[in-house]
Amino acid sequence: MRRIDAAELEAFVRAIVAGLGADEDVAAEVAASLVEADLAGHGSHGSIRMGTSYAEMIETGDIDPGATPDVARLSPTAARVDGNLQYGQVVGRRAVEVGVDLASGSGVAVVGVRDATHLGRVGEWAERAADAGFCFASFVNTGGGAPLVTPPGSADRLFATNPLAFGVPSFGALEHPVVLDIATSQVAHGKVTKRAVENRPIPDGWIIDAAGEAVTDPREYEDGRGVMLPLGGVLAGYKGFGLSMMVELFAGVVGDGRVSGQPTDRRVNNGAMFVFVDPDVYSSRAANRTRVEALDELLRSADYPDAVSMGPTAKGDRAMLPGEAEHATRLERLAEGIPFHRETLDLLADTAREAGAAAAVPDSFSP
Repeated sequence: MRRIDAAELEAFVRAIVAGLGADEDVAAEVAASLVEADLAGHGSHGSIRMGTSYAEMIETGDIDPGATPDVARLSPTAARVDGNLQYGQVVGRRAVEVGVDLASGSGVAVVGVRDATHLGRVGEWAERAADAGFCFASFVNTGGGAPLVTPPGSADRLFATNPLAFGVPSFGALEHPVVLDIATSQVAHGKVTKRAVENRPIPDGWIIDAAGEAVTDPREYEDGRGVMLPLGGVLAGYKGFGLSMMVELFAGVVGDGRVSGQPTDRRVNNGAMFVFVDPDVYSSRAANRTRVEALDELLRSADYPDAVSMGPTAKGDRAMLPGEAEHATRLERLAEGIPFHRETLDLLADTAREAGAAAAVPDSFSP
């Protein structure tokens, strides 16, 4: 593992994005979002994306780095953002900006999003809304692209990972907002792709084949073997499947876009519903701070016996409010650098060379 300084990494990624046809403003926004995902510990949605998907999506026309998103206000509390296939990191920013603006005057707002390519780490939009003082909820589909997940009892790739994200300000009780960002499948697809790049196996319970056997080689899954299980796996996957279907419809209806089953030639093209709520309309900041403090104190009061497992993929040895792990990881990585496997650094360096940005490859990438 090699640790890379965040500022150095961001300048490098910005050069790649610009080399692939984006102007300076777009390159800066995309690079900032990707590195922020790396800082938060979600490298599956970070810089690696330039090498695993974004460069190819530009080549196939699935991303248009020269596009300008359109914003349409549909009512005093409703708007739609059409990304026109610009990078999702740009489209997501516009959707949050208009949602915060509308909710600031009305108390609530709903923003539909379509043609957003890949919205990146959706938790970033929850963080941005919560940092602006708003409660946030989002429902994201892929516009009928990226069939990866099976319904319970099947072994067909029919649906996408359809993430949900929520954000709540901590009202001064914590150093970070309370943010949850999860796929409605067992895991986000990007985490499988990242393991394929790094030559690392995946845990049992994420992916099965038609015989019901676990697929643990991520490269086999990327090559078409197996299906991703809905959240809850074999035991309770019907719950994740149900959530996925509601995400599919909310995003499709409010985003006025496609859902799975409707033909599309796009690799992935996120549609979404973003919801913004001003908590000050419903309660006081002091009362809400007390609520967050009570939840945090309750979690910290729990015992965590060694005999009770946190689960094979959990990080840490205790439960915590959503957003705490990302906050702690960000502080650590800002101080010590962002860890990367050699395979990922090589992939990004190759991408930079192909984008005409070889001169931007940092010396720290060298073996």
